[in-house]
Amino acid sequence: MTDLFRNMVLLLLMGTGLLAGSCGDGKQEVAPPLPVIQEMLEDTASAYYIDPLGYSQSMKMLPIGVIGNSADDLQVVETLLGLDEFDNITGKPGSDGIRDFAGEHFEFLCLPSFETLSREDMIRQIVRLFRQQDQRPPVKALVVAGDLVPPEVYDDLKDLIGMGNLGIITVSVIQAGNDKALEYVHKNNAGRDKRLTVGVIATDGAFSINAYDCLADVTQVVFQAYEDKETNSTEKAIRFAMTSLADKLPVNNQARMKYIVLGAHPLLQHRELIPELLTFLRNYRKDDRYVYRDLLDSDMILIEPQKEAGIQLYRAMREERLAAFRTTPSCVRVYEIEKPDLTKYPLLNVCINN
Repeated sequence: MTDLFRNMVLLLLMGTGLLAGSCGDGKQEVAPPLPVIQEMLEDTASAYYIDPLGYSQSMKMLPIGVIGNSADDLQVVETLLGLDEFDNITGKPGSDGIRDFAGEHFEFLCLPSFETLSREDMIRQIVRLFRQQDQRPPVKALVVAGDLVPPEVYDDLKDLIGMGNLGIITVSVIQAGNDKALEYVHKNNAGRDKRLTVGVIATDGAFSINAYDCLADVTQVVFQAYEDKETNSTEKAIRFAMTSLADKLPVNNQARMKYIVLGAHPLLQHRELIPELLTFLRNYRKDDRYVYRDLLDSDMILIEPQKEAGIQLYRAMREERLAAFRTTPSCVRVYEIEKPDLTKYPLLNVCINN
């Protein structure tokens, strides 16, 4: 990128002063792109330099990159492998019996010590997926699956891609969940200020970066951390999280909980339990009264950020003509992680190729 173009971008950013926030329709002040971004795009001697020529080949045959910070983030890959929300001939919504990402190749990069990295080092680690490395090609799309990637780092990545004209599609699982929740709230809550409650079950890591705080700006939100280390059982952890979430709803609350964002990836491994638990809680009686019935909507909507991210990714790939449409099976390669427990991920178990 030339200095002239870079300066034009910087002037534009500084001149506008406002940019859409990570939760969709909020506004926030932004600073010029970080120096590390300029280094990656212009300093050919840098170990982090990204060569635009790496994207001169047909991008549609490149893999999809998924960045995570724990083995649980493999659930996002599992969700993508099983997604069937579109007709693959027309691209229109509707299942056609063929998985939406059939034939796509995936590169999963796990950075387990992510929380110890600076903002700049987070960017340096993630963009490893943007460079050719040995036999690993650069990626055509990036799915941020980890719950320790702050919104500002995701915005940095979009700055990098835009300024370098790399053409890489970016999707954030957390943001996709927020987008869907906000869509529901704005659609069904219009004119009834904060009359519906959104529940969020996510990890402590997600809450530590204020990943879902934007929802509280438009409606009532109840947060519950998911933790399975003490129970050593995903099913027990889900039961505990669901009950604890219901217990946090204020008594005599006029804003029934209508939506639950399933932000913690392990929740999807036993998703069938959640409707059962909601029915149990609504029917639970103590001292001859229903404890939770007035607090939980009878038609609860479960929001799966992982699926919503897949939908956003599919639409973007169709729009940019980046779908591979291979007739061969999908392939997944996993880096920087001990061999995962593949019994949790039956589709991944078939596709994995380390």
